[in-house]
This record gives sequence, C-alpha cells and structure tokens, in this order.
Amino acid sequence: MKFYLLVLSVMFMTCSLSAQNSASATKSGSSEENKNTSAGRVKVPEILTKLDVLDDVEIEGYELTFKSVVSDGRCPKDVTCVWPGEAEILIEINDGTETVSRKIAIPALGFEKKVLTTPGHIVYLKNLAPYPIKANETIEAYQLLIKILPI
Repeated sequence: MKFYLLVLSVMFMTCSLSAQNSASATKSGSSEENKNTSAGRVKVPEILTKLDVLDDVEIEGYELTFKSVVSDGRCPKDVTCVWPGEAEILIEINDGTETVSRKIAIPALGFEKKVLTTPGHIVYLKNLAPYPIKANETIEAYQLLIKILPI
C-alpha cells in the first residue's frame, strides 16, 4: 500500500512540475501569450473631457464652445439600418480676437478629428453621446467628447 502511495505521489509531482513549461517563458518573465498582444505593452486608457451643450473649455487662451447639435441621423441601436449615419454639430473657437464657427459631421462609430492646435496642446473631437437607442427618440442632454493632449 505504501508503495502505491509513493508511486502515485511521484506521478502527481511529475505531472504538476511538467505543467510549468519553462521553455515558453523568456528571461523577462513574459510568455508567448503576452508576445501576441501589441508588443507586450499595456494600452493606456484615453482621458476624455465631456462638454454639455453651450459649455466651453479654455485651453491656452483659446475657448472651445459646444454650441449645438444641428442634426442627429445616427442609426438607433434597436433598429437595423443600411448606413450607420452621422450627427452634425456646431462648435465655436475663440482665440481672444476672432470667433470661428464650424459645423462638423461625426460618424456614428466616432472618430478622432483634430479641431484645435495651440502651442502646447492638441484638441481632438472623439464622439457625441448619448447614442440613440430607439427610433424617433428625442435626446435632450447631448455631450461632446473631446480629447486634449499635450504636445
């Protein structure tokens, strides 16, 4: 009986030690699985600023104002559409001496469009929230999602 227990424990130890495959791990401790991800780097989450309608943000003397949503033709989530649609917004950029209004079409899936460059920052337009869920839904509280990056 003791002999069988000894044989079973040796077999168990052999199996558990062979599960630790040292051939696939490199000196840095990363495995083959980690090499298949984007070069083993962690993607840093984006930090977005939300602007409500008629809100503004000041960046180095420039003032970016989310004026309005001109139209929202994005396909609602509960509807099957041929085209995902887009929303059109109006923003104003004031540099202290001049105000420029711009209409920008935002695709339904969002994008990254540079809207302002200052000596120290770049401002990208990302998306419009919330996304419509039902057909003929009226959205009252739109938010413009922007990303501000230092140069």
